[in-house]
Amino acid sequence: MGNELPLMGQLHEALVGAARERLSDATRSLSATDIHLLFTGAAQGALRASAHVTGGGRSVCFCEAELRDAQGQTVARAMGTFRYA
Repeated sequence: MGNELPLMGQLHEALVGAARERLSDATRSLSATDIHLLFTGAAQGALRASAHVTGGGRSVCFCEAELRDAQGQTVARAMGTFRYA
């Protein structure tokens, strides 16, 4: 991911991607029920978001994401809760 999206957009996209990877049925819908954002530093250059699933069950998924700058420094973190329908 690049700088096309605002910071929160990049983190949200990464969180959703991680939550979708956990779905075995691609037709199920997904909705965010809670997202927390923490800025940890100033961004330098291009930004890259990554995310992973930290827990959940059949109907809820918990994910965390990091946004790193070109030097590899974390500039923002996000935690999200998603509900599967």
